[in-house]
Amino acid sequence: MKLTSPQIEKERSANIKAISKSHFDALIIGGGINGAVSALAMRSHGVNVGLFEKKDFASGVSQESSNLVWGGFKYLESYELKLVMELCHSRNRLARAYPSRLVEKRFLAALDSSSPFAPWFASLGANAYWGIGQFATKRPRYRSPRTIKRLEPSVRADNLIGGIEYSDHLIVDNDSRFVIQMIADAKSRGAVVGNYMTVLEAEYSKKRWNLKVRDEILDQEFQTTSDVLVNTAGPEVKEICNMTNTKTESQLVFSKGVHLVVPRVTDSGRILAFFDGTQRLFYVIPMGECSVIGTTDERVKEHEVSVDSDDIDFLLKEANRKLTLSKPLSAEDVIAERVGVRPLVIPKGGVDQDKDWTELSRKHAVETNRKYRMISVLGGKLSDCLNVGEEVVSSLEDLGYKASKPVNRWYGEPSNAERSIFFHSAKNTGIDADEARELWRRHGSRSFNVIEMISDDPSTGERLSENIDYCPAEISVMKEYEFIYDSDDLIRRRTLIGQTVPKFQLETDPGFTALIQQLNK
Repeated sequence: MKLTSPQIEKERSANIKAISKSHFDALIIGGGINGAVSALAMRSHGVNVGLFEKKDFASGVSQESSNLVWGGFKYLESYELKLVMELCHSRNRLARAYPSRLVEKRFLAALDSSSPFAPWFASLGANAYWGIGQFATKRPRYRSPRTIKRLEPSVRADNLIGGIEYSDHLIVDNDSRFVIQMIADAKSRGAVVGNYMTVLEAEYSKKRWNLKVRDEILDQEFQTTSDVLVNTAGPEVKEICNMTNTKTESQLVFSKGVHLVVPRVTDSGRILAFFDGTQRLFYVIPMGECSVIGTTDERVKEHEVSVDSDDIDFLLKEANRKLTLSKPLSAEDVIAERVGVRPLVIPKGGVDQDKDWTELSRKHAVETNRKYRMISVLGGKLSDCLNVGEEVVSSLEDLGYKASKPVNRWYGEPSNAERSIFFHSAKNTGIDADEARELWRRHGSRSFNVIEMISDDPSTGERLSENIDYCPAEISVMKEYEFIYDSDDLIRRRTLIGQTVPKFQLETDPGFTALIQQLNK
């Protein structure tokens, strides 16, 4: 449901006016994780940067992941040690920089007689992975069938021959919220950002880019200019290249991945891992009060994909084959679906697009077109986003821009000192420690705005309902700072509500009605 108000029109009109009068050092097209981290990195290095996204921020593949931040354990199978080392390093940096938004989780990989690896070999791989990751997580452990059944009663014991327990990280809220928080941080540092802004034309002339853009909310066109154009359109990188009459050396192929959100399978907090019938890893991942099962891996030609009955049947069949539940999972248990494509990079002269695509990893490529002063980012994943941001800044410097060195770390949550002040303020406001931790994780520095509202009116700190574990003060702060122009922006991407609460429950939930009314004020 689209949100309309005089305030929205006023704010967006002012934004258009400011953009039209500005000339940017760099303009980014695409507001997924690659665009978000590029905007934050460049702005933190003194670059006058703008970011346009034709839909909502993080509304493409950046809202459809497994929410895992990991070092690429599975890439050890293909002996991609350098990639695993790089991903582990990126994971460790993210985990240190975002200690509340990312949490270390234990993975329990249960192996049976159909698994491709024996427990001893998997244990060897897990310890190698731990070492490559610089021992930054808890130590892996071998688990016997009896121990697995004791720790996780929902795991089917038939043919179980053992397993391993190891650690990686999980985004507590969701992938899209992580991206949007990064964009909000970029804006707070001076970046100009706009969702629902479609770049209609981009022409390079007289050493600068001339862009025609349409604001989809106001249905208003405007123009702006930039020295450099940064293409972070994810699966649509090629479409931007076509519009700008440019090319990339690398190409993309797409793998469709589907996850299903179902009622909670295990209360342990662990992530369960199995090998499915195609010998791919299959996960059961916590999400709020639910579990996410998946994923699939299907080669597709187009990036626009949807969930079909075969996807649902496959995932439910695999889950029921590996789990012992009081009642087998069925299509009626599916609360929400997550579907997107993995953009896989084929380097110049690389693997043929019609074969061996399953062997492609999630390596990214950052390419610079010097003639047209354009930077394109292909592939990649959230786990590796910091490297993408730094490589984009480096590419900008290669084009002659002199970036300034940030005084502080350019990414991450606010300082420990600011965190301590917040917790002290929250305590004085009557907010307990658990609620304070949740507010800090969700809102960072903007948590101060939340508790200020609660201090003025304690009723704004009360949870909206049993199903909606957010308070009116949080909704007000998100509405003010998080670029919300449609109810789905909030329900699907900035919260877990749309993914963890069945639609029929929301329709009769007074808290949900109050939330929608608050958005429309």
